[in-house]
Amino acid sequence: MKKKEKQCAVCPFWSPAEKTCKMQAPGLFIPLDDHVEIYCKRPEYVLCRQYRLGQDINRETGKAALNIKTGNRRQHPRITSNHLLSLVRLSDSGQVVCNRPSRASTLDLSSGGMRLTTRELLMHDSIIQFHFKSPFPSTLKSGLAQVKWCELAGNDLEYHAGLAFQNDEVVRAMDSYLGSQA
Repeated sequence: MKKKEKQCAVCPFWSPAEKTCKMQAPGLFIPLDDHVEIYCKRPEYVLCRQYRLGQDINRETGKAALNIKTGNRRQHPRITSNHLLSLVRLSDSGQVVCNRPSRASTLDLSSGGMRLTTRELLMHDSIIQFHFKSPFPSTLKSGLAQVKWCELAGNDLEYHAGLAFQNDEVVRAMDSYLGSQA
């Protein structure tokens, strides 16, 4: 069991024997030594852009599902927004992990999810309970979302993250809310 946990702590595409990235994505990727130390050999590999690109590869076609030119991974139209919200990370069993919520602000919204900025690192695939501040309708005040990606915003003080809504009620409520804003 410990051996399996240790294997999960490094990127599945990193080959220590060959010291190369085995990602089969478009183009050539040669990681620099500092990239290898930060991402390839640690659990933070989920934050690596190359790894995330690999997660988006359609296994049937072998082509990237990511729109390389625009970076648009969304399936729904985005609406630029700036709404305050709080985030609480939940465990796999749905229990609150930390009683101190993180503050965040949306960058854009869609009926399928949202992109936001926060000072907290959000772990890939973790479940987040979000709570919007006013003026959201009661049907959209809170809900659950899964972290699809999270990366440094460039100033080393903030992260940008993409979250996908996890239940149909929130999707319908957001769709209705966005429709009323148009």
